[in-house]
Amino acid sequence: MRLASVGLGWWGGVLADGIDAVEDAEIVACFARTPDSRDAFARSRGVRAVSSYEELLADPEIDGVLLATSHTSHGALVEEAADAGKHVFVEKPFTLTVDEGKRAIAAAERAGVVLQVGHNQRRQPANRRLKELITSGALGSTVLVETHQTSRNALSYEPGYWRGNREESPLGSMTSLGVHMIDTMHYLMGPVARVSTFSSRVLEEPAIDHVTTVMLEFESGRLGYLGTSFVVPPAVVITVRGTDGTVWNEENGAKLYRQAPSERTRESEPVETIDTVVDQLREFVGAANGGPPPETGGAEGLEVIAVMAAAVASASSGRAESVSDFR
Repeated sequence: MRLASVGLGWWGGVLADGIDAVEDAEIVACFARTPDSRDAFARSRGVRAVSSYEELLADPEIDGVLLATSHTSHGALVEEAADAGKHVFVEKPFTLTVDEGKRAIAAAERAGVVLQVGHNQRRQPANRRLKELITSGALGSTVLVETHQTSRNALSYEPGYWRGNREESPLGSMTSLGVHMIDTMHYLMGPVARVSTFSSRVLEEPAIDHVTTVMLEFESGRLGYLGTSFVVPPAVVITVRGTDGTVWNEENGAKLYRQAPSERTRESEPVETIDTVVDQLREFVGAANGGPPPETGGAEGLEVIAVMAAAVASASSGRAESVSDFR
């Protein structure tokens, strides 16, 4: 499968590295709006730099695109690629509005191309284990899921950097980090019914929200919590609490702990780790070659955006918002 990288920043490079580990796939071209960026990427990887997105989509030798561009650009770029008959892997968030997401899905369906959204964290073996424990009833009645994802990235943003723009990053780190947790909670606990959001700025710069908390009520009646920030030390933690035990996924899938009701402390359990980026890209290439559809396709990406839209509305209205109003 011959792919083109579009959006050549840090994460665009991570995706390209991931493709290097996937059988029967290669990066053959690249595009970014800045000529220096695309020329440097092309030289470092031995691929062809393309001067426009339109030129890239018109190339019959390119089978698909890997989109790692600014958030607001995703919807239109997915539509254009699908209309050109290219398979599309788009980084999360899928889009920033539900309407954009629906148009992108419709374009992919019309063209019969694969559309995959880069929600890779659910693929961690630790999260697969959480799902297994919930589904099997080993935790009894699961009643609460607590999640945190944080980093200090915003403290190093240069003036004018697009991630520091409120339009690109509604609720600050929710758009880049929190969406991972929304997708994982949806995977573990099912659809979200209502959300209630608090979000605030605590520093002068960057001019985006610096800390956000979201309370979630799932359609099952179970409850959840999501905390995210771009200005504190890094952490990725998921905790599932049930009447017959609690399980923690910590250090972004590297460690797993479990506590039985009869125990006062938790115990470590062995857990495998995998490269979730490579895993999702291997699935994308397989789907484009006629294999099963991606686990996180347009519908899964759209559900995250509906929850995000409700969370943004809640932060503004000061009241709980129903996700169904935004689907």
